[in-house]
Amino acid sequence: MVHDFDFRYQLSTMAKERLDPTEIGIMIKLAIKHNAISLTAGEPSADLYPTEELKSAFETMFDDLTLLGYAKEDFGLRELRDWITDRMRADGMIPDWVTSDNILLTNGAGEAIELVAETLIDPGCTVLTEAPTFTETLLTFRKQGANCVGVPSDDDGMIPEEFEKILKKRSVRFLYTIPNFQNPSGRTSPLERREAILEIARRYDVPIFEDDPYHYLSYDGEPPATYIKLAGDDRRVLHSNSFSKLVAPGMRCGWLVVPDAIISHLNAFRVSAGLTRPAILQKGLHTYLSSTDFGKRVEFLRAAYRERRDGMMRAIDKHLAPLGVRTNHPKGGFFVWCEADFIEDMAAFARFAVEEKKVGIIPGSAFYTIDEAKNGAHSFRLSFAKVAPETADEGLRRLAEAFREYAAR
Repeated sequence: MVHDFDFRYQLSTMAKERLDPTEIGIMIKLAIKHNAISLTAGEPSADLYPTEELKSAFETMFDDLTLLGYAKEDFGLRELRDWITDRMRADGMIPDWVTSDNILLTNGAGEAIELVAETLIDPGCTVLTEAPTFTETLLTFRKQGANCVGVPSDDDGMIPEEFEKILKKRSVRFLYTIPNFQNPSGRTSPLERREAILEIARRYDVPIFEDDPYHYLSYDGEPPATYIKLAGDDRRVLHSNSFSKLVAPGMRCGWLVVPDAIISHLNAFRVSAGLTRPAILQKGLHTYLSSTDFGKRVEFLRAAYRERRDGMMRAIDKHLAPLGVRTNHPKGGFFVWCEADFIEDMAAFARFAVEEKKVGIIPGSAFYTIDEAKNGAHSFRLSFAKVAPETADEGLRRLAEAFREYAAR
C-alpha cells in the first residue's frame, strides 16, 4: 500500500498563505494549451537575441579556468561591474558617488528584488507600490511578510498627492516603483512627478526602490532622469536593472545599485543564498558587451519594438476602440494598459477569450494587491514584444469578437 505523505503539518506559513499561482502563469499556460495567439508574455522576442555575437563571445570563456572555481568577488565579476558603471555614467543614469563597488550582480532583476525584500522587510511592515504593479514583485514582498499598499496612479504614473496621503497615515518601510514604461501599465512618470515624489520621500524619510529594466527601450525620445540620479548625494535610492531585455533573458544577469550603508547587509543575504554566481557566464557577457556597439544594439531593439508597438496600437484603434475599450499609448517597453468598463469580471472574460476565441490576455486584477484586486476588474494588459503587426491585427480581431459574444450572453 502506497502512503501518499501530504506534508500537511510541515508546510510553512509562507507556503500555505503567502504564495499562490500567478494569474500571468495561468493565462500563459492556457494560451499554450489552446494554441492561442498570445498577447500575454512580457518577455523579449527570441528573434532579436544577438545569437551569433554571443556564440563568438562565449568561445573564449574557458581561457581563464580560474572562473570555474568560486568567484573572487562577492558582488560579481569586476570587469562587468566596471562596464555597467561606465555605461550608466555615460548615459547620465547615476550620481557621482556610484562606483563599481556599489554594483551587485544578480540572477536577473528578480534576485535584486528578492535581496531588497530580505534586507528591508519585516513581517507586518508596510511597503508601497504603484497600483497596478508587477505581479512577481508583489509575491516576493508578500512572501517576506510585507503588507503591500498600492498608491493610486493615472496615465502619468504614481500620483504624488496620493503618495503623501498614505505617508500621513502610516509608517512605511520603502516605496517600490517602475518609473519607465511600467509593467503592466506602460506608463512613464514625467520628470516633474519624479521630483515631487522624491521630495515627499525626503520629507517623510522613506527610501525608494527603483526598478528600471525597460530604461533603454524608449521609442519616443529618451526617458526622464532616474530617481537615483535625481537624488544625488541623498543616497536613499536603490536601483535595479537587467540585461534580460537588452541581450537575452536566459543569461539571467541583472544588477543592483546599492548605497554604501547597506552593502554589507545585501551581500550577506546574497552569500547566504549561494556562495557564488556564475562568473564564467558573466565573463562571456562582458566579452560580448565589450566587443559590440551598445548604442547600435539599443537602436536596433528600439526600431524593432517600436514597429510592434505601432502595429498593436493600429490594431487597437481598428478593433477595440469602436467597442469603447480605452488604452494608453506607451512610449516604450512592452505593454499597453486597457480598460473595458462594460466587462464586470475581466478574469472570467480572459478565460472565455482564450478558450473560445483562441486569444490570450492578462486580466488587470493580477497586478493589484489582494485587497485591491477589484480595482482591476475592468482592465487588462496586452504585450506586443513578441507580436508582429499582422499577428496583432488578427489577435485583436479575435478579442473584439470575444467581447461582443461575451457581452451578449
